Formats: sequence, structure tokens, C-alpha cells
Amino acid sequence: MPVLAEYIWIDGTAPSAALRSKTKVLHSLEPSLDDELPSPSAFPEWGADGSSTNQAEGADSDIGLIPARVCRDPFRPGNYLVLCEVTDALGESHPTNARARLRKVLGEGGAALEALFGFEQEYTMVRLDGSPLGFPENGGFPGPQGPYYCAVGAANITGRHLYEEFIDAVLDADLLVSGFNFEVMPGQAEYQIGAGDALLTSDHIWLARWILERVGEDYGVSISLDAKPAKGDWNGAGMHANFSTKEMREEGGIKAIHAACEAIGAKMEEHLAVYGHDYESRLTGAHETASYKEFTYGVSDRTASIRIPRQVANTGRGYLEDRRPNANADPYKIAARMITTVGGLD
Repeated sequence: MPVLAEYIWIDGTAPSAALRSKTKVLHSLEPSLDDELPSPSAFPEWGADGSSTNQAEGADSDIGLIPARVCRDPFRPGNYLVLCEVTDALGESHPTNARARLRKVLGEGGAALEALFGFEQEYTMVRLDGSPLGFPENGGFPGPQGPYYCAVGAANITGRHLYEEFIDAVLDADLLVSGFNFEVMPGQAEYQIGAGDALLTSDHIWLARWILERVGEDYGVSISLDAKPAKGDWNGAGMHANFSTKEMREEGGIKAIHAACEAIGAKMEEHLAVYGHDYESRLTGAHETASYKEFTYGVSDRTASIRIPRQVANTGRGYLEDRRPNANADPYKIAARMITTVGGLD
């Protein structure tokens, strides 16, 4: 029996990229439930119509799909999801291929930092008309935020079946997940991926995004990564970036953490440029994170741009949490910018 490989890639949609996929039938492999995964090199390169994904013109429309990361397909047991990089008609890295740019940063000295990342991906479950689950179907708003965070009960939680099925699916795919929770707005939840190296963690964020959207199909529910999926007094949706280097994790690493915060603050605009579309609507200073117009950091401070966890301050080593990235940000771009800034590579 042949293998079904779902080739997944990131398109050229602006201002926030979307995911595309299609299924390749491979007679050279056999379905397997063994723990060991095939190498990406076991999957052939493929192609797609870039004129339909905002990555090429119709007169020269071919783009290449180069397998880069493999995981188990939770929807087709024994088969695989294959995350791909995109190349242009000449076989060069496509301008939309942020993964390739991260690889370049790592190859030009960034790997020496031995950086680890964890991302806290918030998302909003929305009806096909764009309104969040838990909001009145005929318009209007639910009660104010507060009782929904990490809550239980039908008055507070909507989308539980989708949420639970997503948990099962990413565990079946063996992604690097570390936690899940409902968030401060009805219909909003979060999953955490990491800690892992820059490429692994970023790959798994994108694979988890695809799996989440795929689960949503079965419920007629779409997944929004908008920074402000509902206007008004709501926190918005972020993707906090937890970051450390080998130096930060060692004894006395708190000094390196403070130095990293200072370096990131000095590159405030460069970081905001890759922290996702419409960060201005979320980073107002009114909802747990500092305004985008300023940069602050502090211990256990969720109103700051960067939070240093209390435990990190107590032990004198660990990691920092940049609270500014949006839910719709590209983790490859965040990781490349973090490594570039803290490593002094620009």
C-alpha cells in the first residue's frame, strides 16, 4: 500500500502568510506506525502553481516544494505531513521562504548561540462570518473578559470539542507541545510549543497551525490569528516568544539576559517589523503588554515588552519572554531577528 504524504507550504499572502497543502502518493514508501520517521530526503521534491498562492505570475508560475520537516499525519494513521520550503522557477529560495533566511542566519554565526525557543500561540475560533465562538450570533458582545481564562463550564467555554480534538491530533503527530489553555476572550485558546532549536520549534508552530485549521474544518469553524479578532476591551491574540542562549542558561546567565533585553530594546523597530501585522491594535499599553511606542522589561512584569520570569530572577539564569509578537507573526522571522540582535550579527 502506498504512502500518502501531505505536502504543506507557506504561501505569499500579505500581510500575513497562509498555509497551503496537497497530497502526494508515494509508492516508494510504505505506511508505518513505527516511532522512527523517514528523513525529509526520502520524500521527492514537488511543485505547485505559484500564481494561485501569491508566489508567481501566471506566465511563469512554477514554484518548487522542497521537503524540510516530517511528522506523522494524525488524520491518516501510518502516513505523513511534510513541511516544505518554497523555491522559485530557478530553484533558488523564494522571497517568501523565511525558513531559508533563518537557516542562513544560523549558518552565518547564529548557531553558536545555541539558542532555544518556545512560542505561546494564541488563536481564536470563529464562525464562517468571522464572529468569535461565544459571541452572540446576532451581534453584540458577551460579558467582559475575566471569567473565561483557564475556565470550565458552559457559561465560560465554547469550542471545547475542537480544542480537545486538536490536542489529540498534535500529540498523535508527536509535535513538541508543552501545554494548552483557554484564554481571556470567549472562543480563544492557546498552545505552547518548545523549547527546541530555532528551526524545530518554528516548524512545529507551522505544522500545528495546519493541524488546527484541519480540525476546524470538521466543525465548520475557522481559525483566526488576527491580532485583534474582536474590537473593544479584549487583550487581542499574541504569540509570546520565549528565548534563551547557552550563556543565559548557565550559572550567572541573568547578566546575559539583561544584556539581551538592552540589545533588543535598541532594535525596537526592527523587531516590531517582524512581529506580525496590526501589532498597533494589540500593543496599546492597555492590555497586559506595553505600548508598541515604548520598550520596557522587568521581572514578573506582564505589562512590559519583555518579561523576565520570577523563577529566572531567583535562580539567576534561564530565559526571557518577549510578549510583543502577534498571533499572526512568522516564527522563522522572529527567531532570525532574535538571534541576529542578541548575537550582534547585523
